[in-house]
This record gives sequence, structure tokens and C-alpha cells, in this order.
Amino acid sequence: MTGVSEIKKSLSKIHPFSEEQLSLFTDKLIYKNLKKKDFLLKENEVSDGITFILTGSFRFFKKIDEGELTIKFFVENNWIADLESLLNQQPSKNYIEAIEDSEIASINLIDIHRLMDIHPCFRMLNALLTDLTISTSYIATINSKSPDERYQELLLKHPQWINRFPQMLIASYLGMTPETLSRVRARIK
Repeated sequence: MTGVSEIKKSLSKIHPFSEEQLSLFTDKLIYKNLKKKDFLLKENEVSDGITFILTGSFRFFKKIDEGELTIKFFVENNWIADLESLLNQQPSKNYIEAIEDSEIASINLIDIHRLMDIHPCFRMLNALLTDLTISTSYIATINSKSPDERYQELLLKHPQWINRFPQMLIASYLGMTPETLSRVRARIK
């Protein structure tokens, strides 16, 4: 199956699972292809599992008065879910949208809990969830740093995003208009 080795590699980074345990996990995966602009999750839906991105990319965003605020991008070999919705089993306030045609593998919460019942070591899956948390420093950055500082921080932390994602989404992630982003890029070049 496509991507099983990448998924096993990702899981092995958080715990020394046996091959049998890894197979128990990967046997529960549901594979899907999503087209660009398809939603993995929409506002008011409940996040019912975690998803591994085999190919493609996604953005995690919310609608705000000024339009949309991109909170985080996810690319190949990342796990993705709306953590708050998943843990509380409450309707999401966010969206997860495919930016490119993408291939994913998902496991639902019920299967995760069953695995934890069979092998308590699967509680180590909680470590995957830490990557799904949205850093409060990200929100503080939008409110406290200048557009130039935010762009320079993006260049430092995620330079590959600049050419991969549309500029309007980069602007949304940085909390600025596309026009402001163009001016910032011109100044910083």
C-alpha cells in the first residue's frame, strides 16, 4: 500500500512500536484522494480522527470578519486534525482544505481507542497530537510584530512555503493583505 513505510517511520519516531503493532495501526487506515479545494474538515463538523498526508498539502484556517486567517500549513509526512474538535468531540470552528491534489491516510478515533485497549503503548500516539497544537506565539506574532518581521520569520522557519503556496494564502497566514505582502517582499529582496 502506498505510503505505509512513511507512516510506520513517522510512528517509530514517537515510540519503538513492534512491527506487529505498526501493522495493527496501518491496517486501520482509510486511504483517500482529495482534489485541490476539497475539504477534510469544515466548520461545525466534528474531527473524528487523525490524517497522515502522503502527497499534497493542506491549510488549517478560520473565517474572520476580514476574510480568512490561515493558521497553519501541513505538507507531506505531516499528521493533521483539528485538535480541539478531536479531543472534545465538539463541532470545529475551523476548516482544513486541500491546497493541492492530495493523497491521505486517516484513522478514526474509535480505532485509536481500540488500539489503546489492545496495546497500552498506543497511548504514545498522543505525541502525534503535539504537532497539531497551534502555537500561541503564532497568534501573538500576528498582533505584535511588523509585517516585515513576520515575513522574515517565515523565511527563517519555512522558506519552502514561499514558492509552494499561493501568495494570497501566505498573506493570510501572515495576517496581512496580498498587497502588503507584495510591498514587504519588494523591501526585503
